[in-house]
Amino acid sequence: MRGLPLDDEPPRTFTTALARTLGFLVLLAAAGLLLTQSPFSSPPSLAPSPDRTNPRDFQRLPISCPAQFPGLAPELQFDIPAPGDSQRQVYVDRLRGAVRVRTETFDGAPTDGADEWYDKFYKFEAYLKETFPDVFTTLKLEHFATHGLLLTWAGSDASLAPLVLMAHQDTVPVPAETTARWTYPPFDAVLDEDSWVWGRGGGDCKNLLIAHLSAVSALLAAGFEPTRTVHLAFGFDEEGGGVHSARYIAAHLEDVYGIGQDSVFMIVDEGGGLMPDYFGRTWVAPSLGEKGSVNVHVSVNVPGGHSSIPPAHTAIGILSALVTTIEAHPAPVKLSKSNPFAAFAQCLGEYGTIDDELKALLKHERTWPEAAELMAARSPGDAARLSTTQAVDIVGGGVKVNALPEEAHVVVNHRLSVDNSIPGLYQRYMALLTPEAAKFNLSVVGFGESPRAGVERYVQLSSPRGAEASPVTPAEGAAWEVFSRTSTHLWPDAIVAPYLSTGGTDTRSYVNLTRAIFRFQGVRDDERMNIHTVDERVHMNGHLNAIAWVHALVQNADKFRN
Repeated sequence: MRGLPLDDEPPRTFTTALARTLGFLVLLAAAGLLLTQSPFSSPPSLAPSPDRTNPRDFQRLPISCPAQFPGLAPELQFDIPAPGDSQRQVYVDRLRGAVRVRTETFDGAPTDGADEWYDKFYKFEAYLKETFPDVFTTLKLEHFATHGLLLTWAGSDASLAPLVLMAHQDTVPVPAETTARWTYPPFDAVLDEDSWVWGRGGGDCKNLLIAHLSAVSALLAAGFEPTRTVHLAFGFDEEGGGVHSARYIAAHLEDVYGIGQDSVFMIVDEGGGLMPDYFGRTWVAPSLGEKGSVNVHVSVNVPGGHSSIPPAHTAIGILSALVTTIEAHPAPVKLSKSNPFAAFAQCLGEYGTIDDELKALLKHERTWPEAAELMAARSPGDAARLSTTQAVDIVGGGVKVNALPEEAHVVVNHRLSVDNSIPGLYQRYMALLTPEAAKFNLSVVGFGESPRAGVERYVQLSSPRGAEASPVTPAEGAAWEVFSRTSTHLWPDAIVAPYLSTGGTDTRSYVNLTRAIFRFQGVRDDERMNIHTVDERVHMNGHLNAIAWVHALVQNADKFRN
């Protein structure tokens, strides 16, 4: 039978075996020589740093902590100016000016980017042009969906796949009723005596957008000319609105470079950062994937009437029972090879000061279920990264105190694990709610279905749209190596470990261009506070480190050759 090894080969003689063995050794030696050649034009070795990789006792595991590489110093250094330095004030003023331009977006905003509702972004673009005249003069600027910005720094070698640096121009809103709770007005961009810049968008993500532009500006001033093309891609409705501007920019890049796993060398967007003093180490934690998102509408429909003669359970009462059922059955936590957070857990076991119980559970795949339960019990954040979450965020029902509600509804937001899917979530809802609805003599109308004519008592399930979890970036290969070596150059004692984003980013629109998508900004977690809520702020040390990281990444990516 074809396919069985050696089933049609003649018996081996000692001479034949010896010849094959010698040939195999020659091939190994040649492979070793090839592996010692650096893909960078400078001489540093690609081998993992010998003092950064410990002997692993993790056996029979489908995933492990990635090897740790030594840092790669770029030719041009970015010197972070000290407090009081005039150049530091330049960086401070750039960020503060960006925060002062209000660029809030809202759910339900117009779907046409040319709508006057988005005219606020003309002002923001004007500010960027005024602040970075060198960048906007040297790089080619293109507009997409009116306010989406794509800046192209053309490299001298068009055969090299480009680097894409992303950020979004918009911010979440500041509800008027919360303004009084801010320490400083949310759009004054106050710099306090401790070097914090306070204001909406300072941490998410004007910090990153201004860091990209400041890094490019510094490279231009130093005379750097790229070999590899660099794109700066800035959408304007990541936080809300219906234009989906990132899709327009991504579609253009697909037209230019084609669709494929390596059409683009690397994409960097907002996401994880530095985790200092976490289990005894500093961690560089790029999110290599992001969870999916889907909103499920649960609507209870029953006959109405006068509230003076009520039934045992109104639509609102029935709805509360359904919500109780949903919340009583959360999705189980799971540690799996599909989830990049599993690799982070292995890094914790290898390099962190976690307790012996968890370390022992992480050593064998058969005890991963217990490890996942232990991690989830100790940290709500870990629980979220190990499961599909659910949050009942919106509720409505009833219009008058003496009228029985004919309809009541909730909207449940789910962040889908990389191990789950939208169809699987729909099946879970049907299985959970069908028997509960039957207790109230209600049928369940499934997703995409309509109630039968004449039926008055039913639960309608619907979901207007959703997004599956993103593809996962491999923690190996050229882009991972450039990312890692750039990071360990700036933070030599840090461990570079894969992470998972629980939120969504504009990178969803770019997945056809490359597998190498890194959601990361070089800011410590304790230097970027209160994202999306009152007293959002970012520390200037964090902002300057973000500039330094981009400054180094552009050069290291430029130097790398496959």
